Parts: sequence; structure tokens; C-alpha cells
Amino acid sequence: MVIELLSLENLDKLVEFEKMARVSEPDTFLDELDSEKFRNETFTALQNLNYSSARCMLCLDDTDGNIIGRLDFSILSSFAFGGDLRAYIDWVYVLKDYRHKGVARFLFKHMEEHLTLLGINEYFLIAAENQEAQSFYHSINDSRIQKQDILTRTFA
Repeated sequence: MVIELLSLENLDKLVEFEKMARVSEPDTFLDELDSEKFRNETFTALQNLNYSSARCMLCLDDTDGNIIGRLDFSILSSFAFGGDLRAYIDWVYVLKDYRHKGVARFLFKHMEEHLTLLGINEYFLIAAENQEAQSFYHSINDSRIQKQDILTRTFA
């Protein structure tokens, strides 16, 4: 397996990955992928400074170079407590045929190495409730899972 960060050079591979995800799990992805729109929006976001703290780590199969998993995270910074840096994991997805083969663990390992180089030693995510995801979360050493209320608001 090989790790790459999302870039303009591998964007078309990400589009293909997203197509494959929808084919393999139509019940998970209820909306059909508009490949051109997805590509254009991601292309624009990659060039937008508002996304400068966002990372998309891709796991490629070393036999054919196709993406088999992705982990999206952002680096959060705050002046709280004299300065605080941590990462928020927004999305983890491994193609169904590649699950239980160490792909997610490989992505997490490389994300942690990336964060360590940036001086960041903590991350969090809002845990998915499905059993497969919960099983993975509980297998992560030295982590804790806690239930907390989360306030969200969408505004104009």
C-alpha cells in the first residue's frame, strides 16, 4: 500500500474511487455521483485558501495504483489555553472489498506520522454508529470513546 495526499495530479483517481464506492455500497451512498461536478468542486477547493488546513490522505493499492481508501482530516488551531492544535477526522472510507485488510489502520498510522511532524499529538472524530466502524474505533490503542452532545447549526 502507498499513501498520497490529495492533489491536482491524483484528483481523477479520487473521482474513480468515489464511483467505485457507490457501486460497492449503494445503500450507504444514496445520491448518485455527478463525477464532473465532484471533480470541479474538489479542483476548486484544492486551490482555495479556506481549505489550507484540510488534508485528504489516500491509500493506493500498490499493484494497480488505484485508491482503495481515504481519510479526510483538518488541522484545528485555537488560541485557547495559550495555543491549541489538534486534528478533526471528517471522513474515513475503505472500499468494501479491501476492508479488514489493514487499510484504515495504515491510513491512521500515516496520518499520525504526518500530524507528529506538525507538532500535533491529538485528533478526534465524531464516531459513526455502524457496527463495523465501532469495532474499528474500539481497536485503536490508547484511545477513548466518550458520548457528548454536539451542537450544530446551519445558518444563512
